[in-house]
Amino acid sequence: MAIRLAVRFSTLTVCLGIMLWSGCARFMQPEVGAVARKEARIAVAGDVAAKSWETGDLILKYSLALKDESFTLTGKIAFADSLTNSFPRVGNFFFYLSFLDDGGKVIETVDLSPVVNTLGAVSDSIPVRVSCVRPPGSNAIVFNYRGRFFDNQRESSGSWDIHYFPFN
Repeated sequence: MAIRLAVRFSTLTVCLGIMLWSGCARFMQPEVGAVARKEARIAVAGDVAAKSWETGDLILKYSLALKDESFTLTGKIAFADSLTNSFPRVGNFFFYLSFLDDGGKVIETVDLSPVVNTLGAVSDSIPVRVSCVRPPGSNAIVFNYRGRFFDNQRESSGSWDIHYFPFN
């Protein structure tokens, strides 16, 4: 009896954890139809050899290749020294690309989150890559992200959250 109760409790705990984690992950993505601010939109109209996108937290150096409906983005993310000098360990980091229509509305969002070693040292650069079918009617993209970084002091566990969510 005690074993069955423990198994049920463990199963319930795991299910609740998955539901909460899934809900949080979904919360970080814009809903279909959300409108991106004009200054955040990046026009997609052909191959782009070398371009960069920068916020106060990071810089993404990337290139785009478009062929028919095919869309490929390759690049590297480097975090700002002002972040990593004080908070050099990454707790989590989520990075998304949304395809937009003519009015700047989200058609589809793709998860570009790189694999990071939780509580490991922040790498000098983190590669990102996506190759997918470009949604019909999309002519622009926008990036958004969320992350948490920690200091090196095990006792204080100071942390810093970063985010960029350019939607109205």
